[in-house]
Amino acid sequence: MTAPLPAGLALVAAAVLAVAGYAGGPVLAAAAGLTVLALAIGWSDLLRLPHRAGTTFLILVLGVGALVAGSIAISPEVDVEQPLSVFSGVMAAAVLSSFAHELFRRDGRHNLVESVTGTLSGQFVAMLAAGWVLVGDTEAGSAAVVVAAAGTAVGRLVLTLPLAPSMLTWAGLGAGLVASVVASVVVPGVPLGTAALVGLAVSGVGIAVDRLVDAEGLLTRLQPATLARAAAPVAAAGTAAYAIFRMGIG
Repeated sequence: MTAPLPAGLALVAAAVLAVAGYAGGPVLAAAAGLTVLALAIGWSDLLRLPHRAGTTFLILVLGVGALVAGSIAISPEVDVEQPLSVFSGVMAAAVLSSFAHELFRRDGRHNLVESVTGTLSGQFVAMLAAGWVLVGDTEAGSAAVVVAAAGTAVGRLVLTLPLAPSMLTWAGLGAGLVASVVASVVVPGVPLGTAALVGLAVSGVGIAVDRLVDAEGLLTRLQPATLARAAAPVAAAGTAAYAIFRMGIG
């Protein structure tokens, strides 16, 4: 069970992305950037990493770098057949910067493994947020963003129900699927089958990420860790949605 506060903040983040999808381009990238910012602010606190300032900086820089790379990949001036290919360089930079971060530490480098893996995982989650920019560039455009955001938000909200973990998983997947299908009916442009798959993908990724960052249990008050707990599933859902849209509607 997830506390209502992180789930509510995730709903707000998904709603902002859905609205920004109608503007597209830089506005959608800026909305995804807010999710990256929230993730960067709280990730170190959420995982209790030893060198929090450096981790926050790297997550923010790599997340913004991924958003810039994604925006360039879909721009009319650049002919990129596979937009995801531009992120290979960003991923390489994340790996190298995670190790460089440890070299510059002057605190005895305690909890070295936790610091490297925690920083790198935060950077990867931040990079996945760039998928929202790519979703907005698919054939369905703003409708695709709305469908993905609906599945993400509803699948996340269901996790607040007082049910057993196994039941919560199935309930979250089902709710995400239904929400995306309903959104595709309200905002035409996405085939029902594709919407169902997107709902399953974004809710499944959201549930998985939420479980991974649930080490400290419920978060019932606003703090940096709460922001990261809310932002991580929303950020990760972006690339999951884009993968389905690429297969379903191009």
